[in-house]
Amino acid sequence: MDAVVLAAGKSSRMKTSKSKIFYDLCGKSIISHIVDTLKNSGFEKIIIAANKENEQELSAFGSVVVQKIQNGTAKACELALPYISDDFLVINADSALITPYTLKIAREFFLTKNLDCLLLVAEVDDPTGYGRIVKHESGIRIIEQKDANDDILKISLVSSGIFFLKKDFALTNLPKIDNNNAQGEYYLPDLVKFAKNCDLFEVEKDEILGINTQKEYSNVRKIMQKRIIEAHMQNGVVFIDPDTTYIDINVQIGQDTLIYPNVHIRKNTKIGKNCIIDTGCIIDSCDISDNVVVKPYSVLTGSVIQENCSIGPFSHLRPDNVIKKNVHIGNFVEVKKSILDENTKASHLSYIGDAIVGKNVNVGAGTITCNYDGYKKHQTLIGDNVFIGSDTQLVAPVKIGNDCLIAAGTTVTKDTPPFSLVLSRVPQQVKENWVIEYRKRHEEK
Repeated sequence: MDAVVLAAGKSSRMKTSKSKIFYDLCGKSIISHIVDTLKNSGFEKIIIAANKENEQELSAFGSVVVQKIQNGTAKACELALPYISDDFLVINADSALITPYTLKIAREFFLTKNLDCLLLVAEVDDPTGYGRIVKHESGIRIIEQKDANDDILKISLVSSGIFFLKKDFALTNLPKIDNNNAQGEYYLPDLVKFAKNCDLFEVEKDEILGINTQKEYSNVRKIMQKRIIEAHMQNGVVFIDPDTTYIDINVQIGQDTLIYPNVHIRKNTKIGKNCIIDTGCIIDSCDISDNVVVKPYSVLTGSVIQENCSIGPFSHLRPDNVIKKNVHIGNFVEVKKSILDENTKASHLSYIGDAIVGKNVNVGAGTITCNYDGYKKHQTLIGDNVFIGSDTQLVAPVKIGNDCLIAAGTTVTKDTPPFSLVLSRVPQQVKENWVIEYRKRHEEK
């Protein structure tokens, strides 16, 4: 069975220049959610009815037909008919909450009963904006909000805008639809009045929610987020406060990992078992192994973190880091495009950029890899068992051999052989009683 996605709308009620179908919804665009749901439901071909503005972007998601004149959903569906093999589904591009399970059982119902038309419907608390389902002896009608009288507006059974249709039935009857309505458009829901063999399939009310305003977008995000977090809970992930936690749909989290409030975990992040992600952390596109602790208010992006590491609080891992086993990165440490080997520590107030750091290295407070000369980035190489004292500057490109000791306050500009002591301080001077004389001079003025 094929599917037609109606995506030619202008998103005018969103009050932004961007089409709503490209809005991010928990890590994927709205249109990506629809297309992935259709693929996971077994639909063979996806035809997208687009407008001139979004045609190019939508071509990445399926075969595209362009509705040049915005004259209604029936005309958009009609454009797709030549590309449809047989029975087909019609769905709006913003129906992001519909599930593969629902589509599969509805399709089975449609095929088993050999219907011309099956309409997915739901009972809702607030039917405002939806087409109302009116049943009478001659069949089913869908009355749009702007065409409904007061009695019809009280009806709470509404159309989802999702239809299963026989191709022959659609070919025969789509051209019969007129635009004699308040909008002056050709409504696809009017197709049901021509069906002698039409039925309704009731689904959960959340599954039919569309996205036409910023408020509706926010509401759909909340429902999607709740689904994601509940799925992780079923797999043994512990959330202190699910209502303030934000997890993208493609994130993987291992059993017994503990997530504190106000955490954001984004994109394709993987987190292993028995980890702790503390309050206020933002983790984006990372691969985190088992038994890792990320302390409060740390920001991690595009990094690999191996087992038993401790990150934070207030650490910043920029992209392209590999943090190996048992590494400690402490408060106000920034690491970028670097490899830190096993058992290395950078406990506080340091910048490590474009560096390869060996095993068992101690990076003292205030250590800076000076990696940029105004034109290019340069690499710092630090061997195993190196002790770097506080307030050290490593001016790249530079190589520190194994087992070196860099004295506090040193500026390293040359490569150092193994087992070296490196220092570059100005000799200390002590002038006794100097302050007494200094104060005396100023007091006499």
